[in-house]
Amino acid sequence: MAILLSCQDLSKTFGSRPLFEKLSLGLSEGERTGLIGPNGAGKSTLLKILAGLETPDSGEVIPRRGLRLGYLAQRDNFEEAPAGWTVRQEVLKALRNIGLQDYEIEMRADAGLVAAGFADPSQPVSALSGGWRKRLAILAQVAREPDLLLLDEPTNHLDIEGVLWLENFIAGVR
Repeated sequence: MAILLSCQDLSKTFGSRPLFEKLSLGLSEGERTGLIGPNGAGKSTLLKILAGLETPDSGEVIPRRGLRLGYLAQRDNFEEAPAGWTVRQEVLKALRNIGLQDYEIEMRADAGLVAAGFADPSQPVSALSGGWRKRLAILAQVAREPDLLLLDEPTNHLDIEGVLWLENFIAGVR
């Protein structure tokens, strides 16, 4: 299996407390990896560093050339969406600027919305429950077909039905 992303000797401190020191790991194609640890252990910080959203104090992150990376934060930023912004508009926005033709964007968005269980794509994002907002945020990343998808606490806000949907949805991602 080809390595998609590796990191070597990563260290990060929060204040005077080290979150991790000299951490090295590799994430390979086709692999599913989980981070487990107590709150405040640095899991989210590590994911942000791997996604290129935060810098380590030392060490380096080495992505495979041309890596398409997706990142799902713990919290969405849908509060910043314009009034009346729809579920479909959010997915279309996620698919812009990744080199797809307009018809491909439309087809991928519509197929993803069906697969994610959105019965009304014209529904305003502001009307969604926390669980459906999480589904939308996951869909927006998955629809981009990243080579590597980093999910930070993806089951937050999901009910049992949502967790089962997520398991099946992720299992279907190639």
